[in-house]
Amino acid sequence: MNMPKVYVIVLNWNGAADTCACVDSLLRLTHSNTELVICDNASQEASLHAIREWAMQQPTSGAIPFFRELDVPSAHDSAKLKGHCAKVTLIHTGGNLGYAGGMNVGVRYAMARQDMDLVWILNNDTVVDENALTELVARVHDDPNIGICGSSLIYFDQRTKVQAFGGASYQPWRGRSRAIGAFSSIESIPLQPHDVERATAYVIGASMLVTKRFIDTVGLMDETYFLYSEEQDWALRGRKADFSLGYAPRSFVFHKHGASIGTSPSGGSTVSLFYLYRAKLMFTMRHYALLTPVVILSLAWEGAKFALKGKPDKAIAVGRGLVAAFSGGGPR
Repeated sequence: MNMPKVYVIVLNWNGAADTCACVDSLLRLTHSNTELVICDNASQEASLHAIREWAMQQPTSGAIPFFRELDVPSAHDSAKLKGHCAKVTLIHTGGNLGYAGGMNVGVRYAMARQDMDLVWILNNDTVVDENALTELVARVHDDPNIGICGSSLIYFDQRTKVQAFGGASYQPWRGRSRAIGAFSSIESIPLQPHDVERATAYVIGASMLVTKRFIDTVGLMDETYFLYSEEQDWALRGRKADFSLGYAPRSFVFHKHGASIGTSPSGGSTVSLFYLYRAKLMFTMRHYALLTPVVILSLAWEGAKFALKGKPDKAIAVGRGLVAAFSGGGPR
């Protein structure tokens, strides 16, 4: 098969060290027909300076420049972009647009370039194996009905432990997701993807290879979530449009898991909890409206358990998130 053009989109928000480490690993991909895009969500100048310093230290070769910066109007102007490219493009989104908002800026840029076959949406707190993209592209090529394909996510600091086999299952009556294969050993990664794909409700947003046909048909991620559930919403909209979800077992992505917002398996920061529970309830109200009362009780009980464990600040964050879901509001 011809090597498809893939735009790899990474979101930065005051995380230059992680972002540069991620992009550095992307420079060693065996799939060479790529353009790397960093979307910056109005980071502090120190973070931007660190990215520029990193770019200046990279070797350059050939006629294509290594690095350039664009603002959103230019990044989405097909006429201005024609014939111009760089190995790494930094796009200033113009504000803190959240996960979906920031990533969508990069997707629109890829579409404006008019040569995009696929986009790889990747967390900045990841480092990728050199064959990670090759394996994703191969899986999508094998099954043209796949709209979004995930990787084997492995804990960055525990390289023998799996975070997820690509995606997660979902219990709509509880508003709860469970990463498939979570905490398994790396030796348990399946050789074939099909059983995992049948159990997948959505591909985890840390690594999502998305086809152009999916984007043209389904549209972009819903930016009103701000953080969390946007990839779940995207996947469900895609399934309703008859797309399937894929998993490439040998696509290895090493994930630091929530480095930018403070998410952790033990509960995370109050900021992450606010957005997480806000998004959970928003997703339920939009796609499982009849289950809303049951899900509210389930999520409220989860918040109450924080209080019982002597963590009232986290319980309050959960409660604030649930209240904010009804208004669509919340801090930025």
